Amino acid sequence: MNKNFYILFVLIFAVSCSDNEPTNKGPTFGYHTDRIARVNEGSTEIGTYLATDIEGDDISYAISNIDMNISNEGVVTFNITPDFETKDVHEAIIIASNDNGSDEINLTVYINDSDCEYDTAATFDGCRFH
Repeated sequence: MNKNFYILFVLIFAVSCSDNEPTNKGPTFGYHTDRIARVNEGSTEIGTYLATDIEGDDISYAISNIDMNISNEGVVTFNITPDFETKDVHEAIIIASNDNGSDEINLTVYINDSDCEYDTAATFDGCRFH
C-alpha cells in the first residue's frame, strides 16, 4: 500500500467520523488574568465577577475563601469585616459552572489601611485610606 494513500485514508476517515453537532459549552470568564481588587478597611463590598454562557444557560458561582461570599449575580463580598492589621491580603478562586462545564479565575483582594482603627469608637467618615 502506498504511504501517501494510507495518510489520505486516515485523514478522510477522521473527518467523516466527526459529528457536526455543535456542543453546548460551559460558562467562561473570558480572558484568564488574575483579578485584583482594593478594598478599604471596614468595607465588605469587593466587586462583581461575571462569567458568560454563550447558549444562555444558568450559571452557578462558588468561591474558595470562607471569609468571602459570591451571589448568583457574581457579586463578591466579605463575610467578615476586613482589618488591615489582622490580614492585609485575601485570596480566592471564583468558579462559574453549569451542567456543561466550568471556568475559574483567581482573585486577590488588598485591604487599604486606614488612619482610623476599626476596633476604636472612631467613625470612618474622617478617615484617610492609603
